[in-house]
Amino acid sequence: MARAERITGAGRRIWRWSRDSGTQPRLLLAAKAALAATIAWVLAKYAPGVAAEYPYYAPLGAIVAMRTTVFAGIRSGVQTLVGITLGVLIAWVTMLIGDPGVIAVALAVGIGVLVSGFRILGEGYSWVPMAALFVLLVGGGNAEGYSFAYIVQMAIGIAIGLAVNFAVFPPLHFWDAERRIDQVNAVLAEQLDDLADVLVEGEPDTAAWDRQQERLDKAIADVRDRVATAQESRRMNPRGVLRGPRARLQSDGARFRALERATWYTTDLTELVARSGPVADAIGRPDPAFAEPFAAALRRVACVVRGDCPAEDGDEALATLEQALDASRSNPSRVTATASAIVALRGVIESEKRATGDVDTETGPPDGGRRRG
Repeated sequence: MARAERITGAGRRIWRWSRDSGTQPRLLLAAKAALAATIAWVLAKYAPGVAAEYPYYAPLGAIVAMRTTVFAGIRSGVQTLVGITLGVLIAWVTMLIGDPGVIAVALAVGIGVLVSGFRILGEGYSWVPMAALFVLLVGGGNAEGYSFAYIVQMAIGIAIGLAVNFAVFPPLHFWDAERRIDQVNAVLAEQLDDLADVLVEGEPDTAAWDRQQERLDKAIADVRDRVATAQESRRMNPRGVLRGPRARLQSDGARFRALERATWYTTDLTELVARSGPVADAIGRPDPAFAEPFAAALRRVACVVRGDCPAEDGDEALATLEQALDASRSNPSRVTATASAIVALRGVIESEKRATGDVDTETGPPDGGRRRG
């Protein structure tokens, strides 16, 4: 019995690791890409006319369409076909000057790179000069037939890749976004705890805080990309019409907005407490007389953000700090700085509580993962 439990526990840990590390979706994507390329290679031999002589472009098209989301595959496929078509047209225009040679190649590549600069082409930008060059150098005297085969086979492969991606477990990337939001919560809470240590222990290392802030900024940008991918994964996805994915998408978006606001307020706190900057230079530093209640409030808010304490604990700590502030008016400038820090802390707590009137947007883990004190 104990041995079976150990095996089951190891299996769960391996499963969790493969999910957290992104191994599961990558394995699924690789398997679907291999399947789509194989199907495209088999069916490419039955393409109409001269296209059957160039079957190797069909698997390439299948790979182009195999993206992490169904919508991204559609976008990539359409943009690729548009880029190839433009490249073919450019090649035909350059061939008007005569047989392919140095001048024709230079014109085709130059015009192709120039045209590929239009942002509307998206992922198809690199295919414009490539297609023009292929038609000139590979197509040669059969440029018309080669151009037809190139476009047809790529279209066949793209269609097969899209069909496979749509039909075989189309991915929904909610877990990746949720996991990353939880990770950034931990980084944010750590920064608040470190600010409390600075208040108690003395002068901070401003260079280290600049690096810490840069780390937090990069983490937020990464979360933004992952949440956007999760939202995109529901588009054109048959699994996305279910109620569960819609609710998770709404919750993840709301949690990210709350996390982003909490990060803004934490940046202001960092300016005031731990390093020089436009906020600190204009307002000053918090009064050392409030260091103890201020540090306690920072640690309690960090506990709330981490998900270990209820938001009411943060409210109580802020109330204690506000009472200490109300009792002292001896140094107006330092009182102002401390009051500004309280506003920022209050912003973190309110971001933790809600973003809209009807959507729970706590930045910490969902209720099932919370360890309320």
